[in-house]
Amino acid sequence: MNLKKFVVEVGMGVDQHGQDPTNAAQKAVKNAIARSCLAGLLEVTRLDDANQMFVDVLIACPHPDRVDTEKVLQALPFGQKQIKVVEGGMIARCIYLPELELGDTSDEFFVANASVTVSVDMDHVLEAWREEL
Repeated sequence: MNLKKFVVEVGMGVDQHGQDPTNAAQKAVKNAIARSCLAGLLEVTRLDDANQMFVDVLIACPHPDRVDTEKVLQALPFGQKQIKVVEGGMIARCIYLPELELGDTSDEFFVANASVTVSVDMDHVLEAWREEL
């Protein structure tokens, strides 16, 4: 397999209530892909299906060991997905309002960063173009 990158996007997500790094990571992935339009990718690469592309996610957030990676990957609509989570992001202070039942356990809020990379197998691309030409 000869993977080449086609798109790289970066996003940020914040969980203001609940101190949930998974929620912050999901928001970061959604933020990254919200600015990406893969128009033309299938046509140019001659993929038969959007699930033939490869999507790599890198998350940097507080408490990476608490991130539910399967939940984060559900934010991606298609592709062969993989994820790596590392320590990073930020813990900042906000407001603690337990009476509002928002899930707060403290005045902390979590910030996560995501890098989403879409790659394709160039061996497949070249073979498809050779057949077409």
